[in-house]
Amino acid sequence: MAVAGAFILPHPPVIIPSVGKGEERRIRKTAESCARAAEEIARLRPETLVVLSPHAVAYADHLHIAPGTKAKGDFSEFGSADAPLEFSCDTEFVSVLSDEAARSSLPAGTFGEKRRSVDHGALVPLTFITRAYRDFELVRCSVSGLGALAHYRFGQCIARAAETLGRRVVLVASGDLSHRLREDGPYGFAPEGPRFDRELTQAMKEGDFMRFLAFDPEFCEAAAQCGLPSFQVLAGAFDGLAVAPEFLSYEGPFGVGYAVCGYTPLGPDDLRRFGDQFEQREKETLSQRKEREDEYVRLARLSLETRVIEGRRVPLPEGLPLS
Repeated sequence: MAVAGAFILPHPPVIIPSVGKGEERRIRKTAESCARAAEEIARLRPETLVVLSPHAVAYADHLHIAPGTKAKGDFSEFGSADAPLEFSCDTEFVSVLSDEAARSSLPAGTFGEKRRSVDHGALVPLTFITRAYRDFELVRCSVSGLGALAHYRFGQCIARAAETLGRRVVLVASGDLSHRLREDGPYGFAPEGPRFDRELTQAMKEGDFMRFLAFDPEFCEAAAQCGLPSFQVLAGAFDGLAVAPEFLSYEGPFGVGYAVCGYTPLGPDDLRRFGDQFEQREKETLSQRKEREDEYVRLARLSLETRVIEGRRVPLPEGLPLS
């Protein structure tokens, strides 16, 4: 089996009544959509639920996969007295996923854990899911400071691990959108915020996973986005597959964008191998940039590459122009 379905779900703690204390009513549409997504997950009856969270242990150069046989978490840090949720973890899937990442030369694995409890990025979606369905084992993964292609390739590893084990898997990509939609929001307002949310929700609705990969990093930073790396992993899990998107809702009354969207795989489609397409496009862009370099920039690049790769200096060529 492979990934039977995947869902983009937000993670505002305020959506939990014991945290929101009435404020959750302002995002009722999001709560209703999360409940609908949970019902769809229950219909799919996954054996393993893989949850990607931007608020789990994260590193600049490593994709963390949570170890351990059990996991639990609560919202006490947000003032809630609700009992913790507890989960059994799919350690076999974690092991196979780590091996798949190693075979793909991706820096990913279980070392480096600093916090054992389930973070709110995973716990908010899991709260909705467990109201509808509990017969699954959990795998928790983080995102990283690595680029879009690394996250996409990690999604491919998740799909291969599911196939290797014959597991029925559902993937949950937890993530909010821009945090800069309103002046009174957590990061204030920036015009990039609403624009980012418009473009990303349109890509969600169309299943345009290439757009997930192609957002400019500086634009994303200006928009103070949260969930895009999680969504890139989701895209990779459906590499080479047609999908049916079901966009459920979007709202942002607190200055942060919350979107809910589900994806069902339909069958093979070689035109949707977006990782390879994106990698080729990046190579072509780099090649074009190199062709535009002047002699001094070309020499500087050659010197740096030779020093790093071969450990030697490049002799200064004769005939360099003086200006």
